[in-house]
Amino acid sequence: MQKKIIIAISIGLIAGILDLIPLVLVGAPLLNMTSILMFWIITSYFVAHIALFKNSILNGLALSTLNMLPLVMVIYTINPKDFMPMLSMALILGPLTGYLNGRFNA
Repeated sequence: MQKKIIIAISIGLIAGILDLIPLVLVGAPLLNMTSILMFWIITSYFVAHIALFKNSILNGLALSTLNMLPLVMVIYTINPKDFMPMLSMALILGPLTGYLNGRFNA
């Protein structure tokens, strides 16, 4: 069980770092970068422990999108142009997170 948690956190860290690349390039605030890193760590943990679908890629897509929706809705009220980039990262990295968790946490 502990191995599964460590693998899930590691996968979340990788996804978070990939999501940070565009944020670093545009000079986003540190709090935003910390938030997105924590989002991916937590989402990866959820993907490793919750099975909405048997297909791990679809499971990662669904869970990352469901987790991201409240965040992008709040962000939309502050800065509407950030809505699509944030949602698209969930649509890209979510299946990757699901695949990696399915591969290494099966």
